[in-house]
Amino acid sequence: MNKVKEFLKGVRAELRRVTWPDRKLVLKATVSVIIFSLIVGVYLWVLDLAFTKLVAFIFSLRGS
Repeated sequence: MNKVKEFLKGVRAELRRVTWPDRKLVLKATVSVIIFSLIVGVYLWVLDLAFTKLVAFIFSLRGS
């Protein structure tokens, strides 16, 4: 039980030394992640659409 108490005291001490980001930085990072995710999502959607059309075209050449 002493080891657990010492561990939790160490965790608490470390958390006091952490420099937490302010609200403005968190908001900017969140918006950046959302915008980046949307861009990647649209890019993958376009690639999927292009490959789907390409595969459909190749199958249409074979007469399937």
